[in-house]
Amino acid sequence: MTRIKTGELLGKTARLLNNNLSLKLAQSQTNITAEQWIILQIILDGPKSQKQLGEITLKNKSSINSLISKLLKANYITKVISLSDKRTTIISITKSGILARKRALVVANQTINEATLDITDIEINQLNELLQRINNNLLKLKV
Repeated sequence: MTRIKTGELLGKTARLLNNNLSLKLAQSQTNITAEQWIILQIILDGPKSQKQLGEITLKNKSSINSLISKLLKANYITKVISLSDKRTTIISITKSGILARKRALVVANQTINEATLDITDIEINQLNELLQRINNNLLKLKV
């Protein structure tokens, strides 16, 4: 029963955190959603293929296509065909995307700080380690 409760809490916490971040981003007029911000965060480290973005975010092809289309329209990313594989498109962040990501990062940090207000750094590190282990266990299942 305790492990079922853990699953319920993980799901509820993820939804609450995402909803809170989405609301704060909308109120801050950053013109970016939480999902778009995550994509910009990922490609800030370097260009990625659409397939890689789907694998990293655990989103299906149509969801990634929708996110990519909206980010392209906002001029936050570029999309080019890979030179080594014409079937692959590579997504890179633009200067506008870097600025949008930076503005959204302020809101994301505020959201996380509010959510973890009375939690120590040691507890955060423990939580991160436990969540990473749970993620690793679930990724091994390849459902």
